[in-house]
Amino acid sequence: MQQDVLQQTVEAIARTDGVTRIIAIFLAAVLVFVMVGGWLLIAYQEQARLTVATLVRLACLFGFSYVVGKVLGHIVIDPRPYIVEHVAPLMPVAKDNGFPSDHTLLASALTAGTLWLNRRWSVLFVLGTILVMLGRLGVGAHHTLDVMGSVVIVMVVSIIVGLVPLPSRWNCSWRVVAQRVLHSAG
Repeated sequence: MQQDVLQQTVEAIARTDGVTRIIAIFLAAVLVFVMVGGWLLIAYQEQARLTVATLVRLACLFGFSYVVGKVLGHIVIDPRPYIVEHVAPLMPVAKDNGFPSDHTLLASALTAGTLWLNRRWSVLFVLGTILVMLGRLGVGAHHTLDVMGSVVIVMVVSIIVGLVPLPSRWNCSWRVVAQRVLHSAG
């Protein structure tokens, strides 16, 4: 296997001392869940402006990104760095294939979804995704291929999902549709 200079450099920095180790573990394991919470808060704040079309696009973005990631995970075989290098990772890490990075896939999907919810938050989510990527590299969980592959998967899926034409009637508020459904059911 070819040397992954970026991964080895980030991991070496993470192993420098106890502080860098804690930071790497936080970025690798916790930050993505902070991002989920922030994303849900943004979605809650934007709910009055959410359309059925946006909700469909978001569901497709998350669903298709996950499926494509799982399919490609059976095609692209990339053992995790700690397995290849025969060293202990900085935190508990699965022993499965490293491609793609699920944490980076989720962080990237949240970032892409933010573009449909409220663009002004997207820069913060891009930064969060980069930090998750560095954390996953730093703890020895993934190679650069794994984290970059996750970003590319989400980028391609989000472009395709964004280009698919949806019925114009789906551009109405999801609340209106929910009220109609509840009214007709009652």
